[in-house]
Amino acid sequence: MITKTITIAGKEVTLAYCYATEIAFRKYTGESIDQFDASNPEHVLYLILAAIISWYQSKGEEPPVKDEELMYNTKPKELIDALTEIFKLRAEWYKVPAGEPEDEKTDSHADEKNA
Repeated sequence: MITKTITIAGKEVTLAYCYATEIAFRKYTGESIDQFDASNPEHVLYLILAAIISWYQSKGEEPPVKDEELMYNTKPKELIDALTEIFKLRAEWYKVPAGEPEDEKTDSHADEKNA
């Protein structure tokens, strides 16, 4: 799980990205995170909510922001900033760590020489 603390709807919240975020997004929208559409307000709202809920559920706590607050009390810039952070977290979550073994490169001519 990777996290980032932000302010949204006037409250400080922690966003998290992990499999729980992707599962929550699918439960809310019926679609995979890979089908996220930034022009769909429901996708925007529920991705942010999924990232918030993932953190607080992992701690056994109630999230400080509910979906109604995101819909009614959040400025567009806050939504954009939250999405930006979530996609940064997602990129970091899926990043292959430096120093991971790479596939061995094979010399296609080596097989011909040994034949």
